[in-house]
Amino acid sequence: MGDVAGFLASVYMRGIDMVFIPTTLMAQGDTIINKVAISYKLLKNVIGSFYSPVITVCDTNFLKSLPKKEISLGFSEIIKHALVYSQTFTKSLSDILSSSMSDWKTYDWNYLVYESLKIKSRLVEKDPHDKLGTHKGLSYGHTLANALEGLSNFNFRHGDAVGLGMRISGEISKSLGFLKKEDLELQNSLINAVALPLKFPHSVNPDQVIDYLKRDKISTNEHINLVVLEKIGKHRVVKNVDEKLVREVLETFLS
Repeated sequence: MGDVAGFLASVYMRGIDMVFIPTTLMAQGDTIINKVAISYKLLKNVIGSFYSPVITVCDTNFLKSLPKKEISLGFSEIIKHALVYSQTFTKSLSDILSSSMSDWKTYDWNYLVYESLKIKSRLVEKDPHDKLGTHKGLSYGHTLANALEGLSNFNFRHGDAVGLGMRISGEISKSLGFLKKEDLELQNSLINAVALPLKFPHSVNPDQVIDYLKRDKISTNEHINLVVLEKIGKHRVVKNVDEKLVREVLETFLS
């Protein structure tokens, strides 16, 4: 809902101020920084603006009131930020999540949210209008997640979709010769620890996903572009990814 409110604030009367107080881990760990968007005709976040609230207040005390599933969903974004930018933060998450979130209410939430947003803000500051490719690092796992959400008619929760999108993107990264097996295993251990899905629970075929990937905002000229991992803490954008490779990887994760 933050994106919807932010988009409306960005266009109403050519832009009005917005104060944002997110109350979920998803909204805090990946809060609005310079971009807001809404979905249209099952395409995720294709209409948007470059816009930030005048102030955002992340009170992590709200998180303790949430069900564990909401914490799991929100962790998908925190894990993503760590994977694309910071080996140190990834290692911290590995240590914190080793107990499968059994004691999640005792986590240092101020640290987790702050570190996640620090990474996001650094990537945005380097490329505020998404022209250099740096900002696109935030799309790791999301290009596939957008497709899966659309194909589920938005019944597949965003955090679940991002988790599965990272699994698929990690396999593609490895198949392209970038990501080492042990780094892929580390990524997947984090996703497993927060109980995000192993497979897409809706009936679709790879060609349907590929069609969505070609129409994603990161792709160009009907070619599939994806953010992949070179290693933990380092990402890159690969243009014109081979459809055959994508199809082969997708078959492993589709029901």
